[in-house]
Amino acid sequence: MTFVKIILGIFIMVGLVGGLVWQFWLKDQLAFARLGTAYGAKMVCSCRFVAGRDMASCEGDFTVDTSRFVFEEGEDRIEVSVLGGLVSSRAVHEPGLGCAVVPS
Repeated sequence: MTFVKIILGIFIMVGLVGGLVWQFWLKDQLAFARLGTAYGAKMVCSCRFVAGRDMASCEGDFTVDTSRFVFEEGEDRIEVSVLGGLVSSRAVHEPGLGCAVVPS
């Protein structure tokens, strides 16, 4: 019976620590990742398809480190992902209208 109580106590502690990590750190990191990928997709899409600049020049416009972001260029779209594709955003270029972030 003591062994079961020890295992139950370990599970409760792991759950409590996991909940605290999610609440005070991981949840905010995911929100920043969503915001960063959407912003990156929109800015690079406008830079590439509206301004007509090359990808290296567009990636150099950011004032923060974007080395963890993966930028993929399509025919009329830019996709940005981070955390191994866990969080991603897509911006599509419409001629005459510019670029807009669309649901992935």
